[in-house]
Amino acid sequence: MHTNRLTAEVPTRPPLPTPTWTPQTFVLCPFPGLAMVTAEQWLMQQWVYRWAFEQAQAVVRPSILERDLLGVWN
Repeated sequence: MHTNRLTAEVPTRPPLPTPTWTPQTFVLCPFPGLAMVTAEQWLMQQWVYRWAFEQAQAVVRPSILERDLLGVWN
């Protein structure tokens, strides 16, 4: 183990250069180029999210023994 690992001299880092913004840093994305979703696809996606959320809630639900429904184990 090094004996001089804690020194009074703190190493400093040179300051980072400030970022510059140029017109080349942005990209135009035309609206028709975006992926359009039909109503049926949107509903199916909502159904999948709802199903996954219900599955996640079922996993974190406490078991019957953890719920202690009758309160007789105290």
